[in-house]
Amino acid sequence: MKTVLEMFDVDMKIGDTVKFKVFTDPEADRFAISLGKDDSTLALHFNPRFNDDQDGRVIVCNSKEDGVWCTEQREETFVFEKGECFKFSIMFLGVKFEIKLPDYVLEFPNRSSMDTMTYLQVQGDVRVKSLKFDY
Repeated sequence: MKTVLEMFDVDMKIGDTVKFKVFTDPEADRFAISLGKDDSTLALHFNPRFNDDQDGRVIVCNSKEDGVWCTEQREETFVFEKGECFKFSIMFLGVKFEIKLPDYVLEFPNRSSMDTMTYLQVQGDVRVKSLKFDY
């Protein structure tokens, strides 16, 4: 996936929220938002897929430790549409992430027990219209 946005020294702590407004490409296949220490150590990899080989339209969440992917968590509730704009947020609650999507809330555990996210990456078939941190 192509990298759309990459931020270092983010300093996202427990209780902080990052809010997104994104536009998915009309021919979108997938996009991903990752939070962690760097691109090899991710506490959250949020990956909506419009046409997954296994499940079709699915949101896959995962974490990565020292460059190795862990066990996927698959969510069948899929709120995204190709060629449309969406607002959603990711709140870091310490032991978990709470991803507030339109009409749905998804939770993913903080498996790595990180207490600060210093890295944010957006990849794939999406354009970031706005990004706001609530510290």
